[in-house]
Amino acid sequence: MHLFSYPATFRRDAKGRIVVGLPDLPEAHTDGRETAEAIEEAVDCLGSVLAFRIAETIQNSCAIAGKLALYLTMIEQESQQ
Repeated sequence: MHLFSYPATFRRDAKGRIVVGLPDLPEAHTDGRETAEAIEEAVDCLGSVLAFRIAETIQNSCAIAGKLALYLTMIEQESQQ
């Protein structure tokens, strides 16, 4: 399984809430009262933003998708050796 991660920024706003931003995805911002809630909201926000981006993207052909999956698997196996 491939895990993709994105850097996040955390800061407190004037009301003391923790605001999370994802610099690679400028439209992604969320917040929470405490760190755990802010992280949970950030994960949900990331999923939503990626889903919207995928919906707006032209999909690759099945042949390209298969090649990409093979490539990612090969990279993963090399990193485990």
